[in-house]
Amino acid sequence: MENGRFENYDDPDIYAEGQKKVLDIASQNFVIEFGREEAQIAFNLEEDDFNRLLTDTRPQQRPIRWINIWGPHKQEAAITRIAKHYGFSSRLHAVIRDTPMPRKPKHSEPKSYHFSYHGHKDDDLEKGEITSEQEKVKERKSFSMQSAAGHYHIVNKMTNYHAIDFGEKFICVGANWMHEQMPEDKKINLGTDISGKHEEEEEEHRRLYSWLVVCNDSTVISFHEHVDDIKNLESARSNLKNVFCQLSLIGMREKSETPIAMISLRNELSQNGFQDWGSEGASNLFYYLFDDWQTVYQTVERFQDKLEALGKRIFDSSSRKSVKPIQKEIVPQLHKIGYKIRQMQHVYEGYKNLIQRVLQPAKQPGTNGSRTPSSPTSETMQFAPLNGRQGPPLAPSAISRFERLGDRLQLLILSETKELLLEKDALANTYFSINAQKDSEATARLTRAAGLLAKLSVLFLPVSLMTSYFSIQIKDLEGVYSVTDYWYSFAVIMSISFLLLFFLNRALMWVTESFDGVVKRGGRMLLERGWGSGGKGKGKDV
Repeated sequence: MENGRFENYDDPDIYAEGQKKVLDIASQNFVIEFGREEAQIAFNLEEDDFNRLLTDTRPQQRPIRWINIWGPHKQEAAITRIAKHYGFSSRLHAVIRDTPMPRKPKHSEPKSYHFSYHGHKDDDLEKGEITSEQEKVKERKSFSMQSAAGHYHIVNKMTNYHAIDFGEKFICVGANWMHEQMPEDKKINLGTDISGKHEEEEEEHRRLYSWLVVCNDSTVISFHEHVDDIKNLESARSNLKNVFCQLSLIGMREKSETPIAMISLRNELSQNGFQDWGSEGASNLFYYLFDDWQTVYQTVERFQDKLEALGKRIFDSSSRKSVKPIQKEIVPQLHKIGYKIRQMQHVYEGYKNLIQRVLQPAKQPGTNGSRTPSSPTSETMQFAPLNGRQGPPLAPSAISRFERLGDRLQLLILSETKELLLEKDALANTYFSINAQKDSEATARLTRAAGLLAKLSVLFLPVSLMTSYFSIQIKDLEGVYSVTDYWYSFAVIMSISFLLLFFLNRALMWVTESFDGVVKRGGRMLLERGWGSGGKGKGKDV
């Protein structure tokens, strides 16, 4: 497949080569033109190719066009040509061309800490002695000052950042799409100890900012932030690849075996004629690129598994058979999971807001689209277009799909994240309750042990006195008592001491309970007399 040359996408060889190129980090862009009966594809188009593409007449058999660009900051000429053709605003054009921030390495070198008896040696600035740590701080400060106003600086700081732009010829939505990131040399083991030694590295969600544009000439354009990590490339492009495959008849047959991944594009185009294909196909393509449902569901499922594993560890530690103490790291772990759930909840709320904005009715021809407050008495001033939004109208089939997606986000995902947060709080409360119960049980055991020791000391006190008596060296008593006499006396005194201790304990309990009963009855009698005298006095006053 030559760069910039359109080939038959329904050809098995072209389809197989396209599957490789879509996961090749060196691929810069591709364009697919398709209709119900045929599809053409081209990879790695240059500026001249885009000029011809945007000016030449589109074949009626292929009225729908998908332009996909990876790393738009590296293809400024093509971006400028597309932005000029569709009337992008200067700000939107500049944001798409912005250079991404380099990603920080996930695992840094471990710091070594040691104590020394020598004093701290200050760096002599006059001699030019500057530590590497100071140089790193300097670099971080300078880089932060340069990128503080950049688009990707905001995107990195705010995962739920999203934007929507309307023009006369386009609708553009931009947001962070989240993807699973799994290091190859690490495995997930939710049941292991998270105290440090046996803990496996947790998976992280990695964001990827993308813009999706649907235009009035049945064109859909997707711009994606550059991915510099090859091992996570397939995960980052999973939804794109799924849509990419099913624009070919070969991919449609392959995906028919997995219904959850099936999409309806070429095979659902109307049979009434070419004029109905463009808007319907472009609108549905725009929807399927937006709907990365599998990743959203997997993210929620992962949080469920984590909380279930932590709950199992908490409840297992409360068992009497459990000899391991409950881990102190559970609270930080619960806090970390709660933070991630709230973060993803904000992302999903952003998706829902984008859906609501896209579903606003398009502006009718001849209206100015002025904006006024929707309710002057509302607590928060909300503005809505009186005459509809700008941009091309979406096909009814795409509108119904967006509505169903919004319902799924609200009823399944957002509701589930709320339940997960409640479950996280319940696990934290359970953890503290179990700890309090364990402390109470430990205190009770210590109290029983102290009482037992006190009783033993009382039990052996008469025996110790008897032993002291037998050990007194008095001439009149020498040779009078034998060893047998000693042990007989020991047995008798021990038995009497045990019986007295037993009955004395019972007697003390009876006396204590009786005294408590007398005190309660006396208190009730005093209260009754007090209320009675007060009632009589009030009656006399009346």
